[in-house]
Amino acid sequence: MATIVKRVVGALLALVGLALTVAGVWLAAELGSSGTAEFTVHPATADPVLIGPDVLNRVDADVVVTATPTAGGSVWMALANPSDANAVVGDSKHVAVTGVSVRDWTLLTTTTGTGTAPELGAADLWRQQDDAKGPVTLTVEQSGAPETLVVKSQAGQIGSLTLTVVDKSWFVESVIAALIGLFLLVVGVVLVTSRRARHPVPVEVPPVPEAPTGTFGPVGAVEGVDGHEPTSALTGDRDDPAVAADTDVGTAAETPSEAPHQAPADSHGSPATQQPHDPEEVTR
Repeated sequence: MATIVKRVVGALLALVGLALTVAGVWLAAELGSSGTAEFTVHPATADPVLIGPDVLNRVDADVVVTATPTAGGSVWMALANPSDANAVVGDSKHVAVTGVSVRDWTLLTTTTGTGTAPELGAADLWRQQDDAKGPVTLTVEQSGAPETLVVKSQAGQIGSLTLTVVDKSWFVESVIAALIGLFLLVVGVVLVTSRRARHPVPVEVPPVPEAPTGTFGPVGAVEGVDGHEPTSALTGDRDDPAVAADTDVGTAAETPSEAPHQAPADSHGSPATQQPHDPEEVTR
């Protein structure tokens, strides 16, 4: 049971790690080391386009907005307080930018309202505005948040609208995410592929044969013997002819033979000199 749970956890970690690694590597490659993110939309409309504070002021970095009209056209762009911009546009037909899509780096839009929009450039509520033929760029600083950006074509249509945000921390975060994902992937693979520890099969040892029984008794230790002196014969059964013969030989060797009588030693320790018998003294 524990092995199954370990493998399930490993599979989940591997999937999460794989997804995090792929997303981190892809995001780092798209942002680059500068951390530049660009979101583009092609509205292809002559109606006003509104970008509210939920998109412009969603990040801490400055947002650069670039509007490009169709060939031969011109475009007008201005910043205002959100309530003032919404009041000027009113219920007229317009395109509202509602968010961004990181998957394909596009701006999400929706079209609302009916009717033709009034002349927007004549109002005196704009904090900053610009118009020109060809692309027009305006930088939205977060110090003035909240703000709403209004874009309107003066001739032709709005061909494209691009938001550019630069934040180097995004690149660092994507790299860290990739490394964490790689670690989780490795841990998950190890858990899935690890096998249950197997106990070694006990080896059957054949029984040791018993030593043959005999009548030999234990031999005691001999004191004062260094292993070079001859030892006496073992005492055995006197009835055994071989043992008896060995015993008799040993006894005979130990019994001194009768030696001729030696004269007693003199006072100097040497044997007394035996004088020859004088026949004349004997007769005396």
